[in-house]
Amino acid sequence: MPGIGVISNRNSRLNRLNPELKDQLAFVIGSDGDVNSTSSINDVYKAIETFRRIGIDIIAISGGDGTAHRTMEIIIETYGDSKIPPILLLPTGTMNMVPRSFGIYGSGLANLLLADARYRHNIPMRCIRRNMLCVNDHVSFMFGIGVAARFMKTFYDVGDRSPKGAANILSKLVADALVDGELTRYHLAPMGVNLSIDDKVIAEDAPIHTVFASFIERLPLHFILFPRAGRKEGVFEVVYSTDKPIRIARKFPSVLSGSTVPNESLIHAMAKKMTIQLAKPEIYTLDGELYDPIDHFEIKAGPLIDFLVPALQFAGEDENLSYSKVGPWSMRYLL
Repeated sequence: MPGIGVISNRNSRLNRLNPELKDQLAFVIGSDGDVNSTSSINDVYKAIETFRRIGIDIIAISGGDGTAHRTMEIIIETYGDSKIPPILLLPTGTMNMVPRSFGIYGSGLANLLLADARYRHNIPMRCIRRNMLCVNDHVSFMFGIGVAARFMKTFYDVGDRSPKGAANILSKLVADALVDGELTRYHLAPMGVNLSIDDKVIAEDAPIHTVFASFIERLPLHFILFPRAGRKEGVFEVVYSTDKPIRIARKFPSVLSGSTVPNESLIHAMAKKMTIQLAKPEIYTLDGELYDPIDHFEIKAGPLIDFLVPALQFAGEDENLSYSKVGPWSMRYLL
């Protein structure tokens, strides 16, 4: 009994602000699928196992970037060697950096409505094909240590978990970097990094303060730090830096605008795998979620997934990206 299966995280910011969202999603889907409102990992496992058993056509995820990352881990684990259906990421979180990277704008409800209308009328839809990152035992879209994780810790500690709150912290950090203040020294403290990319040693005990790896183009607040992240199957973009805070602050606009012009403040590289050994354990972030400190990371390209883009045309379509098409479907709805 195919259809559209929706995972709605009731703990996401928009779901907390709008408790009726789950019912609105269910009204849109009607008999075309099923909406599961989840509040725990066990709830998600049960829902995904049901989707796999009945052969759902599309899985939609309603929640933030952290919800998408954790749900994708469960989907990949549950489906195993079975083909994973196309994934529709509904932007109902705080930052929504992953759906924005795929050109998904507007509300989660509007995107589900458009996808369901095309599904109901058996109109094929286009997908962006993108790998996930495998980071030790986790699967994610983006990985960060150093300034990325420390920024997220400050963001969560301050308590204003809104885009405005994140922008306030960022503006304070940039201003502080110009005078090499205490806030900057904390966020950009060097870690002592041994870094290898594709089995080639890049740095040994280097004073690196920032390391990213990503299969999506955008950071939180929708800055484009990884313009080449989705251009080649199985290859992710790496960004790292040892530069002084004041030099980074001066080049901040160009750094975050998606420029591919070489920049000595942030070094870009493309990789199929990366190994990081730290002098001491550090907290790290996967798609905005913080994890306990560890000192060793093995990062490689993970499964290739079809991410549904329900819009009639892709926003900012890039001929270098990998696309596919899904549909038509057998249209045997859940009753």
